[in-house]
Amino acid sequence: MSHPMTLSPRDSANRAQLAASDPIASAFVGASAGSGKTKLLTDRLLRLMLAGVRPDRIQCLTFTKAAAAEMALRLQRTLGRWVTIPTPDLIAELTRLEVDPTAATVAPAIIERARALFAQVLDLPGGMRIGTIHAFSQSLLRRFPLEAAISPHFQLVDDRDAQDAQAEAMEDMLSGAEDHGLTRSLHHLAALVRIEDFGQQVKTLAQERDRLDEALSLGPDLESAQRRALGVTAATEAEVLDGAVVWMGENTIRQAALRVRQAGSPSVAERAGRILEWLALPADTRAEHWDRWRDEFVRGRPPEIRGLTALVNKKLADAEPALVDAYVAEATRIMMVEDAMRAVRVAEVSFALASLAGLVVFGYGQRKEQAGLLDYDDLIRRTQDLLREPGAAWVLYKLDGGLDHLLLDEVQDTSPEQWDIALRLTEEFFAGLGAREVERTVFAVGDRKQSIYSFQGADAEEFDRSRAMLARRVRQSGGRWQDTGLNVSFRSAPPVLALVDQVFVDPRAGAGVVAPGEVLRHEADRAGHAGVVELWPLAPVPPVVPPLPWTVPDRNQGLRSAQQSLADTLADWIRAQTGGATLLESKGRPLAPGDILVLVRRRNEFARSLVRALKARDV
Repeated sequence: MSHPMTLSPRDSANRAQLAASDPIASAFVGASAGSGKTKLLTDRLLRLMLAGVRPDRIQCLTFTKAAAAEMALRLQRTLGRWVTIPTPDLIAELTRLEVDPTAATVAPAIIERARALFAQVLDLPGGMRIGTIHAFSQSLLRRFPLEAAISPHFQLVDDRDAQDAQAEAMEDMLSGAEDHGLTRSLHHLAALVRIEDFGQQVKTLAQERDRLDEALSLGPDLESAQRRALGVTAATEAEVLDGAVVWMGENTIRQAALRVRQAGSPSVAERAGRILEWLALPADTRAEHWDRWRDEFVRGRPPEIRGLTALVNKKLADAEPALVDAYVAEATRIMMVEDAMRAVRVAEVSFALASLAGLVVFGYGQRKEQAGLLDYDDLIRRTQDLLREPGAAWVLYKLDGGLDHLLLDEVQDTSPEQWDIALRLTEEFFAGLGAREVERTVFAVGDRKQSIYSFQGADAEEFDRSRAMLARRVRQSGGRWQDTGLNVSFRSAPPVLALVDQVFVDPRAGAGVVAPGEVLRHEADRAGHAGVVELWPLAPVPPVVPPLPWTVPDRNQGLRSAQQSLADTLADWIRAQTGGATLLESKGRPLAPGDILVLVRRRNEFARSLVRALKARDV
């Protein structure tokens, strides 16, 4: 009786990677952190070239320069090693890659090709086409500047030039707001935000340039369009209030308040008295005291109706429920009035921000154009326009003639605009009779739960839409399509992965990370390795001891922040662990400072405090 063989996590991961790196299949791979994405991409490149694909017909687009450099370095090292290692060792590596799974041994022609690849790649002008999508866009625009309607000698704007150009555009906007009829908008925003915060808002809107241009194209109708979208009918907040302080149901709440003041408990009777005082005000002065009226019925931000027993005591409410109904109806009306005023406020701020930011973005764009400068957003936008322009269809034809295989890395952080470029590049890959008589593939790897660059426009919905579109194109053309996942981590120990999986069991934490109905599950290659997760409590803000009155401090009070407290606590822990008492079993020696890695979200004051604390403890 035979039993099915159980594969180890590593063997399972290797099989999945081999299936995904199949050079004649297009694939979309969901790869968890630490599951070997860079190795997978490198193997894909190697198998494509071993299958006879010319290196100059492969384009690999990565998300960061570091990822591109790492992949190029791994590829160079592997090809360089293949030139020098003995033939049996080379055969072993080629067998691992399954360059010819149907043959009993590796063919001499493939061995010869493997040894020749290093020289072929070395001879490529500019090397392998491995780079970021921004670098690809820059090279494409330099190749077709006339079709893109830009200067052939354009330069990338550096941070300093960008800041100067933005500052000049901001100054022009401030001085020219009156000429554009935007003085009221300028005064409105100036009362809400600092100039630095406004600059940050401008940068955010500039990343949505197409939508901003579409809004500004409405011209004088922009404000009314925004008001319609928000359901705003009043011109100002004052107009909303003027219509809210005198209303049809006023007598109903007056009669209810009279009854509560007469028969209610002391606290609700007192509130009823204040309600009647406000109702006794002349109609033209009520708006000045609207806050008093609102606070009697609702509380908090966002507002909610006060507890019913705070309005009508329970005994009276049970006896006369109509009193409660009257109070609740008025509280509901008040919340609707507050919503209407907030909508007016949002409409005013939206119009002011869009109009003033539009002037800054336009001025910034003019300065870049005059100086022949492009920023990273311009690279993507210009490339997208170039590939979309019907009159420049031959650009796609030229690209299509020199591109057979496209590899996309970290696609969870790809914006819709970047996806559009990738999809247009592969548009003719699977166009049936329009395609050239070669096997053409697209390969994408990413993990939607790792997306952390939403500020750059990455969108999980676009991730899913693009994956479905690629799958449909490949299948309709009769090509092979694989949609696989890699969940074996070569990086973390089992306790760390178990904690991550457990966190996302809660649907509230899993929303946007785990697809509905799915369960997040990671496997560890390092099965049996030691590991532990300690959860520390949040570091509270230390209490501040007030100084004695009439006493002048004669020394530093030593005020500490929560970040400093955490840095000191962590430094003490590291110092204790590296004092020689803790044994690193995998190395058979005491734990040393070089064995500890501290990950921080960003290099802020906490990181600096931690470095100071460690140095103070001679770590």
